[in-house]
Amino acid sequence: MSVEIRQITDKELDSFVNFPFELYKNDPYWVGELKADTKKLLRLDNVFWVKNECALFLAYQDGKTVGRIAAILNKEHNEYHHENIGFFGFFDTVKDEGVSAALFQAAENWLRAKGVTAVRGPANPDSNHIYGLLAEGFDSMPAIMMPYNYPYYMDLIEKAGYGKIKDLLAFERSKDDKFSERFLKVCARCSRGHGITLRRLNLKNLDAEAEIIREIYNKAWAENWGFVPMSKQEMADVVNELKLIVRPEGTCVLEVEGVPAGFYIAIPNMNHALKELKGSLANPLRIVKALLAWRKIKDARLIMLGVAPEFRKRGIDLILIKHIIDHGVAVWNEAELSWVLEDNEGIIRGIMECGCHTSKRYRLYQKSL
Repeated sequence: MSVEIRQITDKELDSFVNFPFELYKNDPYWVGELKADTKKLLRLDNVFWVKNECALFLAYQDGKTVGRIAAILNKEHNEYHHENIGFFGFFDTVKDEGVSAALFQAAENWLRAKGVTAVRGPANPDSNHIYGLLAEGFDSMPAIMMPYNYPYYMDLIEKAGYGKIKDLLAFERSKDDKFSERFLKVCARCSRGHGITLRRLNLKNLDAEAEIIREIYNKAWAENWGFVPMSKQEMADVVNELKLIVRPEGTCVLEVEGVPAGFYIAIPNMNHALKELKGSLANPLRIVKALLAWRKIKDARLIMLGVAPEFRKRGIDLILIKHIIDHGVAVWNEAELSWVLEDNEGIIRGIMECGCHTSKRYRLYQKSL
């Protein structure tokens, strides 16, 4: 059966955004973001596209939508990492190699015309958003702002000529899991005599707090694979998205002699509520169900943690992890820490020693053009 690929415009975003809701309508674990949020992210007037470019493609068979993909030229990534690559993202398709092959060909042709030498993904649209493909852990709902996909996606991507370039790990911990004795001893030693104080974010002064977080985050992650610094506007967008759901017990700024040195932000796993909304706030009954689900949320996700480079090797990261477990996991019963680069051995060792275990694995693929 022939496949038609069409590049769409902003006026056709609805079809692009709606497709996965149809594809996954019977899946018990997949959760769609609010469609309005996805459309806002993909519209060309979004701050992300001020410097970057994209092309959106839909696949059709017999007039029916059967797949989608975005080709992304992330100029900020290339400038920061001195690379010349493109990205693919927002990849969803029926289980058909012909459809996926046609989608990748369209995205690659567009990126090849931009002069890139390789394609990496999935990125929706970069590492500061939803990143990677679920490779292990298909038997449960994802945490908020983490991807979920059918297992057959891996086979289709690999048949299109892509190979693994990096895995990202997610960890879980319940309030019943235990710290190792070594972890507790190291934390106690690092907490003594260094002028360390921990405080919650001041949610009434989020603009100033967001700038503190952004500065630490950009410095802390500067050397990490795939990282791109967040601009003030991007951080403002994140704050606007999170300010209605973040709770004080999910936030912390660690100061050394009054100087901000590290932080974390954990948020309730809003996917339980989003699952009920099915992408829209237009249905009153679904809103009621979502509000009921919101009240019952007992798990969270640690979405950001960072320590400024000048304060490293003092155990501050361990102190922060212990703090979120002592004062956050105790509230929500369990939490996911995600994501961590598979080769970040130091942080993984610390996470495991605080009682966490690997729960999911996400994969980034790459193909030379």
